[in-house]
Amino acid sequence: MTNASQYAPVELIATEIDEDAVVRSDPGRMRSAPIVLLLHGLGSNEDDLAGLVPFLPADFTYASLRGIYRYVQGYAWFEMPMDPARPEALQASAAAVESWSAAQDSPVVGAIGFSQGGALALQLLRRDPQALDFVVNLSGFPFPAPMPGDPALAEVSPPVLWGHGGMDPHFADGREEAVRDFLNAHTRLKEERRPQLGHAVDEVELRAVASFLQRRAAEL
Repeated sequence: MTNASQYAPVELIATEIDEDAVVRSDPGRMRSAPIVLLLHGLGSNEDDLAGLVPFLPADFTYASLRGIYRYVQGYAWFEMPMDPARPEALQASAAAVESWSAAQDSPVVGAIGFSQGGALALQLLRRDPQALDFVVNLSGFPFPAPMPGDPALAEVSPPVLWGHGGMDPHFADGREEAVRDFLNAHTRLKEERRPQLGHAVDEVELRAVASFLQRRAAEL
């Protein structure tokens, strides 16, 4: 997305999700509720998106996962920048999340991802369009190359909320339009664009996320 020199290298530290690092909402009372994954961005950790939980519907239990790559003082899901010639870059993390999800007692029905986490959430759908009922993609982007599962994803067309800022440098130089075109072609897109926002999430987006999840809960 940006010049490679702006990114530090990543180091693969695990092939599975660290269960001890998972941050769950209401681990007792809500354990039987459907699970929504929380997938952090580059250099962050499992505590980041867990901070959104108080503002989200209690119809779900939320599980915030830690990336399997080390990045500086935090974690990542894949190396940056994305290389269109290396579609395998996301597959290790996608496989780890799929394995973790399959081991849960309750169904994993959705994912909320920020930036890299949004890319990973979309990748889960591109690998299996039935894997999730919905995705919230916050300031994220699909891998910038076709995937074998894309035609099946377009046929299923699951609901996706894309929240992003109009001043986000990750969507400069036509990339915003490319993301929008992909999501419109492959999902039922609901877009929340904040014209003056950069690579971040604001209160308006957060309210849109809560409303989107409430609608998904009613459907489920």
